[in-house]
Amino acid sequence: MKLTAVVLLVTLAFCCFFGTVSAREILPGFLNTLLEGTLEQLYAGPISQYRIDDVTKAALAALKKCIESLSQEHTKALVKLLKMIRSEA
Repeated sequence: MKLTAVVLLVTLAFCCFFGTVSAREILPGFLNTLLEGTLEQLYAGPISQYRIDDVTKAALAALKKCIESLSQEHTKALVKLLKMIRSEA
């Protein structure tokens, strides 16, 4: 539950900060990299065009740590859900 709330808050922050159109472009890649990639891949990929301050980097590291604590089954289920959402968009 705690992880879900964090992911939703991060998603909301991205939607508000980057705007609706930009968020539609960046969020799927951001979430996919967050689930399956590394922080380095996240910084080099989906959010590379933005200047990320130290507090945000720490928050992303904490979020990634939470995601890494999920079972492989749960991570795969979230990736599958993201793919279903992307295919409908």
